[in-house]
Amino acid sequence: RPLCTEGQGQAYSSGRAAVMRRGTALLVAAVVSLAGLTACETTPDRVFTYGARGVEIQAERFVAEVYGLPSDPLPYDNADIYYAVGGIKSRWPSLKPLLDDGSVGLTEDGDVVIHDAGKRDADDLRKLRTLIKAENRDRFFLYRGMTAAAGWTGEESGRMIEYTEDAFAKEWWKQAPKGWWMQDQQGRWQQK
Repeated sequence: RPLCTEGQGQAYSSGRAAVMRRGTALLVAAVVSLAGLTACETTPDRVFTYGARGVEIQAERFVAEVYGLPSDPLPYDNADIYYAVGGIKSRWPSLKPLLDDGSVGLTEDGDVVIHDAGKRDADDLRKLRTLIKAENRDRFFLYRGMTAAAGWTGEESGRMIEYTEDAFAKEWWKQAPKGWWMQDQQGRWQQK
């Protein structure tokens, strides 16, 4: 405590008390704020999470929805996601039988590819390739739109797009029925 003349010590003490009251008020405000955050609850309609986990939740729910399984609403949306979801869902009735019979398989990065063209004539093979190209285009937009919706932009987005593709690929495979095919990076096929 600095040396002070008569009357100045009292001012010093009252100033110190004011600082302590202000510090206590800030501490109380911080505790109340944290308590408010802990009261936030993730519900099917509202997800409170970090970006990477949000991608996983979106993948789980979206794939279930496409496969016709029970699912909660999708937590993220933007123009790319909306566009892609519409295309993928509308194409699903044509794509599912091809996955069921093994003509088409899944890739480890979340796309679809011809697994066994069978005895298709040139016209049927062209239609199959067109279907796969359209599906993979929508998945391309879905994965990038999802990455942006989760808040990853700029330099981080490249790594996160790969993470998003992986998260969706895992869900496409995890929720797939037995008998479907998946191709790894080396081109090897595995049947579920």
